[in-house]
Amino acid sequence: MSGNDLRIRRKAQQLGSSTLAVTMPAEWTHRHDLTKGDELIVQRDENGNSLLVTPNQPAIEDAETTINADAMSTDALSRAVITQYVLGRGLVRIEAEEALEAKHYDAVLEAERRLMGLGIVEESPTHITVRCSVDPGDFELPTLLGRLGRTEATIRSSAVSALLNGDTDAARRARDRGSQLEKLFSLFLRLVFTTYRNPRLNQSVGVGTGFPLIGYRSAAQDVSLMAGIADDIATIAADRVTDPLEGDVADDIEVVHGALDTAAEQVRDAVIDPDYEQVTDARASLQRVDDHLETAVDRLEAERPEPLLALNRVHLLFERSSRHAGDTLDVATHLAFRESPDVVTHNGD
Repeated sequence: MSGNDLRIRRKAQQLGSSTLAVTMPAEWTHRHDLTKGDELIVQRDENGNSLLVTPNQPAIEDAETTINADAMSTDALSRAVITQYVLGRGLVRIEAEEALEAKHYDAVLEAERRLMGLGIVEESPTHITVRCSVDPGDFELPTLLGRLGRTEATIRSSAVSALLNGDTDAARRARDRGSQLEKLFSLFLRLVFTTYRNPRLNQSVGVGTGFPLIGYRSAAQDVSLMAGIADDIATIAADRVTDPLEGDVADDIEVVHGALDTAAEQVRDAVIDPDYEQVTDARASLQRVDDHLETAVDRLEAERPEPLLALNRVHLLFERSSRHAGDTLDVATHLAFRESPDVVTHNGD
């Protein structure tokens, strides 16, 4: 099996009266140092239609990954280091054919600033090696998802407060909070990828195999997108609204934001602790967000206060955040069905 052959065919072999077996590709077994008698983990997908086979003791792959820094810009090199971090690499070596330039060191320092547990362990004129000291056993994905959600809520609340008060300095401070969420999100993705490659870590990170791992990754992505939207609100507060907002305009923003805050928290709780009643409550909360948004937008169209375009944009951003929360609610719904399969019955089962 070559590195590009992602799909291969195998014939089922009869072993005994009721057991079938298939052979493993030689390259795959060599890569994982498997021998006769070694244990394998076989996992079924959500519907039981596919099987994932992994070694019980996966070989450490790509313990050190090398990045050629020649001809790379600072941003490109920083992104390359971040990508290797997210993919779960333990050591990343950045090297140049002749000598590293100042921009290469800047890129590594920028990546180090943006990533949790990353540090330089070796330097020379031609290379830098960084190591990630994060142990998957030190974190659980449900706990990290909660931290992500609370961080996003803090950014959004700070941005809305700055908007209401016409405080441009506070708006800029709200934008600065985004770096902490980026760190948490990158760590979250690293744990997801590492656990996918080594299913034995599922128990350590507190998430079951199959859909829960994928669902948590989707939920974290939604939180990250909501944080980006909160940053957009802070930008509007910094650039477009210089005076405090008053009257119905301010009241509508507070009401919509409060409803969104409640709904987003309920949605996250429904993912972390799957329960169909929580899903139902969260869905009702999201509907209240839509209702408040409709009232606020109708008032803007009727009264046309200034700055009208900026205020319309804020409510559009609230709506986008609500949609992302709704996407996460779909994950929570699926998880709730898994926890309570008696809620739904299937014809033909």
